[in-house]
Amino acid sequence: MRKKITVICLAALLFVTQAASASTFTMAGYDGEDSSHVWDDNQFFTRMTENTGTSFQFSEYTDPAKWQEAKDEMFASGDLPDVLFKAALSVEEQIQYSDEGLLIDLLPLLPENAPNLWALLEANPEWLAAITLPGGKVAALPAINTLSSQNAMWINQTWLDTLGLEMPTDFESLLSVLQAFQTKDPNQNGKQDEIPLSFLGPWDLKFLSHAFGLVSNDYNIYADEAGQVQFLPMQAEYMDFLEALAAMYEQGLLDENGFSTADTLRTITDDDTTLTYGMFFGPNPYNLLTVSLGEQYTMVEPLSYQGKQIYRDLFGPITTGTFAITSACQNPEEVLRWVDTLYTADGAAEAIAGVEGTDFLWNDDGTWSYATDLEDNSSFILYDLSIYDTGNMPWMFPVDFYASYDIDSLRSVTESLVDLQAWLVEPFPYYYVLSSDQHDFIDPLQLQLGQYVDESIAKFVLGELDIHAQEDIDAFYAGLQERGLDKFISFWQEIYDQQRIR
Repeated sequence: MRKKITVICLAALLFVTQAASASTFTMAGYDGEDSSHVWDDNQFFTRMTENTGTSFQFSEYTDPAKWQEAKDEMFASGDLPDVLFKAALSVEEQIQYSDEGLLIDLLPLLPENAPNLWALLEANPEWLAAITLPGGKVAALPAINTLSSQNAMWINQTWLDTLGLEMPTDFESLLSVLQAFQTKDPNQNGKQDEIPLSFLGPWDLKFLSHAFGLVSNDYNIYADEAGQVQFLPMQAEYMDFLEALAAMYEQGLLDENGFSTADTLRTITDDDTTLTYGMFFGPNPYNLLTVSLGEQYTMVEPLSYQGKQIYRDLFGPITTGTFAITSACQNPEEVLRWVDTLYTADGAAEAIAGVEGTDFLWNDDGTWSYATDLEDNSSFILYDLSIYDTGNMPWMFPVDFYASYDIDSLRSVTESLVDLQAWLVEPFPYYYVLSSDQHDFIDPLQLQLGQYVDESIAKFVLGELDIHAQEDIDAFYAGLQERGLDKFISFWQEIYDQQRIR
């Protein structure tokens, strides 16, 4: 039977009544560096025009530098399109161009002309706060995805089964599993070529800090329960974490090339390749592996520390700056009604898979599949049916629909990432706006401290610094102070306090 999607459909009548008076607008945007879509011919825009009566003339960019150059030029010259779609507008751009009157304030128009989005924002006021600029304007609409992408841990389930091992649940059991991967030939090729834990630099490794009760953002900070900003390397558990990593490296459990390799060098594109990866970090197994090989991997739940499971929420649900209307637009209300359909479950599902009964079909088991053969029509599916897979578009990502796709391996990954949401912790508020002066102050500090922390992780793990030598540990702490740690923490404490007041 067809799986029913519950949907807010307040805008449906608006589309019908406005179709007769609909117009053609100009649209410019950035479809993503990996895009092969052609907006002029893409069925997404064709369907949107059929549904709303609103059409566009396009200026599409797929080179980020050229898109930035085009944005700079159009705002400097005043020769603006009506709409910016997949706009990739920074917060600073939103502030500047809305203050200059080149981007209109959408907030007063949302309740009447984007009722589906407005209902979501009213139900989730933190989302509205995330897109609201300091002066109270909303210059751009967001992408909303409650299935936030995570750098999760993926383990070779086939190897676990071959060796009769249980899924690890804490750091100690993880060590036991990795040691078995190293010594018991789980890929059964008669060689000790297994890489128990593959990783890509310090950034990957810090995701394992959750096994010691620690999570932080990319600035290495988090706010504790008392609202005090803490710096990850200053916590006692952090040294336990580094000590454990150093021991793992010495034992050969970590990839010896982890600090020097790249994803392009680790990626496997041949199904006949003998797997050597026991566990790795990534948003899904298919970032590194073919679909066939990736099917061997399952997600590891966050490891327990003192009876508690936590994991870092990497991005949060909101991506800002995806859709804006410029001062050139004579009918912003109509354009908002057009985009509002993407904030419904049915509208977002259609944006992914097309029209039910024509482009996709519901199966008796509640899953859906494309109506056309994937092998024979992969080009159409990938390039012509939709544009959701590149760039950041304005919508509410349809998690339930996406999780119902009828390919078992892909659905299993999605279901695992849905389950992961229960353990996610927001280390620090994601959405804050910094002035140019604040950027000038904090960016050099962040660069110095961030590089120093990452370099120190590598040195402690590789043994270039001795994690057991107090003089090396003291020198590390002194290096943090020399690079302005106290000023850094004070700055973010002030930002955090302001965020709480808002």
